[in-house]
Amino acid sequence: MLLCSINDVRPGTVLGAVVTDPQVPGHDLLRPGVALDSAMITRLKRRGVHSVWIEDDFTRDLDAAVAPKLEAARMAVYAQLRSGLAASAKGTLTTTTVKEQRRAVMGLVLEAIGSARYASLTDSLFSSSGQAGHGANVAYLSLLTGLHLESYVVMEQKRLDRRMARDMSVLGLAGLLHDVGKTVAGDAESSKHEVHLADSGELDEAYAGHVTAGKRALEQSGAPARVTHAVLNHHQRFDGSGWPDLSVVSAGSRAGALSGRRIHIFARIVAAANVLDNLLRDADGAKRPPVAALHAFASARFDGWFDPVVRSAMLLRMPPFAIGTEVRLSDSRRAVVVEPCAEDPCRPTVRALPDSSEAEPETVALSSRRDLTITHSLGEEVGKYLYEAPAAVSVADAARAAA
Repeated sequence: MLLCSINDVRPGTVLGAVVTDPQVPGHDLLRPGVALDSAMITRLKRRGVHSVWIEDDFTRDLDAAVAPKLEAARMAVYAQLRSGLAASAKGTLTTTTVKEQRRAVMGLVLEAIGSARYASLTDSLFSSSGQAGHGANVAYLSLLTGLHLESYVVMEQKRLDRRMARDMSVLGLAGLLHDVGKTVAGDAESSKHEVHLADSGELDEAYAGHVTAGKRALEQSGAPARVTHAVLNHHQRFDGSGWPDLSVVSAGSRAGALSGRRIHIFARIVAAANVLDNLLRDADGAKRPPVAALHAFASARFDGWFDPVVRSAMLLRMPPFAIGTEVRLSDSRRAVVVEPCAEDPCRPTVRALPDSSEAEPETVALSSRRDLTITHSLGEEVGKYLYEAPAAVSVADAARAAA
C-alpha cells in the first residue's frame, strides 16, 4: 500500500485501509476496498482528511506499514484518556480510572514493540481531537523513545529493581496524563502549549498552574509516584531554565527549578515528546509535516531544553518520512519510502515508482546518493525542512557529562 496526499487521489483509486474521521476519532468514514469517486474525495477533504492509504501494485510488500493493531491500541488509549479527562473535570479521577488507562497503555506497549519498524509521526487519528489526542500521541512518542533507550531508562532509575525500571507502561501512562491538570484550568487553557507561547514570553498563572493541578489530581487517584513526578515536571528543562519553582509544592523545603539528571528520566522523556507532538501543529492548529516538526525540534531554539541523550535519540529514531509514504525526489520522480535510515533520517531508502506498470521500480538508498534529495512528501514541499543527522549521544557520554 501507499500513503498519499488526498489531493493526489484520482477517481477510481481503491482504498487500502480504513479512513478515520479526524473530527470524530473512532468513527470510520470509509472501509478498505472502496473505489473512490469524485464526490467521495471531495467529502473526505471537507472532513479534514489529509492523506489516505491506497492500493498500489508496486508497494504490496509494504501493507504491514498500515499497522492496524497499533492504530487500534492508540485508539484504546485515546478513548481511556477521553473518559478520564471527563472524570477529572468533575473532580472524580479515581484509582479505577487510572488502572484502566494503564491497562490500555500496556496494550500500546506491546503493539509499539511489534510495530517498531513502522513508527510514524503522523497523527491522522487525532488531528482535531484536542487534549485527549495530544495525550495519546505523547504517550506513543514517549514509549517509542523509552523502548529505544531502555538501558538508559533503567540506569537512571537506580533505586528500582530492573523489572520495575523496565516497565514502560508507567512511562506511557505519564505521557498520557501529562496535561491532566488542564481540565481544571478550563477549555481556554487546555488549548495552550508552551512551545507556541515561548516566542512571546507569555506564561500566565492559569496556564502555568496546570502542572500543580495535575499533581494534586493524581495524588488522589493512586497513580504511581513516577507518573505524578512527570506530570509536575514535564516543563522542567535540562539547563535549569524550566518550571515550576519547587517552592510552590514543597512548602519551602526546596526552591527553584530542577535541572539535569535531578529531573526524573520519565519527566525528561515526556518533556521532549510533548514539544515534538506540539510542533506537528502551528499555534492555530494547522498541521505541519513531520519533517518540519523534527527540523524545528533539532534547531538551536531548543538547545538546553532536553536531556541530550533523549533529544538525539528522538531525532534519530522518529522518522521524518515513514515507511509507505509517497515522496517526490529532486529529479522529479515519484517514490515511496521503504526503509528508514537511522544514521541519516532525511535520506531513507526509497523505491522510485515507474509510470508504466510493466517497468521495474528502482530502489535507491538516498544516504549513498548525495545528488538526490526528497523535495515533497504527501504533496507538500519539504525541501527546506531537511536537516542533518545529529551526533548520537551515548549513555556513557551522558553520564560523564553530568558527573
